[in-house]
Amino acid sequence: MDESRSCPMANRLLVLFLLIGLCACSRPQKVLQPPARVAADATLSLAQSLELKQRWQDAIQTYRSAASQYEAFGEIRGQVYAYAGLARIAYQNAESEDFDSYREQIRLLIELGDPPSQYIADLLDIYLLESQGDYAGILRIAEDSYEYPLHIRMQMLSHRLQSESYLNPGYTSTSYSDLQRLSNRYRRLLKKDFSADPTVLANANYAMAYYNYLHRQYNEALRRIDAAIDLDYRYENFGGLGSAYWLRGKIREAIGEPTLALHDYVKAKHIFNHYQDPEMQKQVESAITRLQGD
Repeated sequence: MDESRSCPMANRLLVLFLLIGLCACSRPQKVLQPPARVAADATLSLAQSLELKQRWQDAIQTYRSAASQYEAFGEIRGQVYAYAGLARIAYQNAESEDFDSYREQIRLLIELGDPPSQYIADLLDIYLLESQGDYAGILRIAEDSYEYPLHIRMQMLSHRLQSESYLNPGYTSTSYSDLQRLSNRYRRLLKKDFSADPTVLANANYAMAYYNYLHRQYNEALRRIDAAIDLDYRYENFGGLGSAYWLRGKIREAIGEPTLALHDYVKAKHIFNHYQDPEMQKQVESAITRLQGD
């Protein structure tokens, strides 16, 4: 916060504050990251945000810029993340040659430069399997590991729990308790680490809310999905927001709140219309028709 705005004072006191600041800054701070790395990370984050909004061309250009920036100082993992984003976009736009090319670049970068970053390629495979509805395939890949960073562990567990819920509704899963424990850690991390990704926590809350819904734990399901909606809305994960409204509609329908459920389904419908998701459009339109009694 700018001290001169938060507390107006006489000029001599302001000068005193400035002198104190200069004295405090006279010893150079230790540089933890080169500015080029900070800029590359910011570019990658922007590209991911543009991808979430389906602004494909802007996202492509930004991912390419991020990859080039990381290449300048030999950062392999950053390049892998950037190429994974480009591969997802190519897949979404049915550009199979581009997709295969990006996937091969990812393979080579990991194999020759950074084998531990294999989890990024695994998450790309999970992305493809989810789009194909192959939940058994996801369970073969989505494994938790203490060697993974926290945000990767949460993503793996979120995908795993979601797949288990689809394949075995009502099944008691250890993935739920593991994800719950890691989510509590990640929630605390978000308060002090501005590089942490809130959509990771939003997706975890969605997966746990769906699990709670299938187990008829409706109060907990509602609490979790409200948390997911709040994060999706504030951090502009609007594609995820549509799914969250849809699930909240199902939960509210189950607890006998048809009017509120209808409101959620209508919101979800508009989001799915915008992102051209015909399968989910069909589901929410069916729910709306049912609640309206037509």
